[in-house]
Amino acid sequence: MTKAIEYIKELNAEQTEIHYTLSHLLGHALAWGGYKMRRDIGRISWGFFRHQKRVGITCLVEVDGGKDLVPCTLYNAHEMSLKDFAIEINKKIARAKAKKDAVHN
Repeated sequence: MTKAIEYIKELNAEQTEIHYTLSHLLGHALAWGGYKMRRDIGRISWGFFRHQKRVGITCLVEVDGGKDLVPCTLYNAHEMSLKDFAIEINKKIARAKAKKDAVHN
C-alpha cells in the first residue's frame, strides 16, 4: 500500500485536473484483474455456465450519510486509462449522490 499511496501522491502532484484516490487506483486494478480472469466470469443458468460478454466493476456509494448504498458500475473499464476511469466513476458517483441515478431510483 505504501507504493500505491506514493504513486497517487505523484499523480496528484503532476496535475490538478483530477484528484486521484486509492479507490480510483484499486478500482482500475480490479477492472484489469477481472479482464484477465474473464473466462471465469459469468453466471450459472439452469445448471450451465454462461460467459459474461462484458466485464464490469461496481463500487458502492453511500447516500444520505450512509442511509442508502447506490451501486455504480463501469463496464469494460480495463479499456480505459486511469484518468478516464476516474472521470467516469466520478460522474456516476455525482449522479448517485444527487439522486439522479434512474436505475437506482
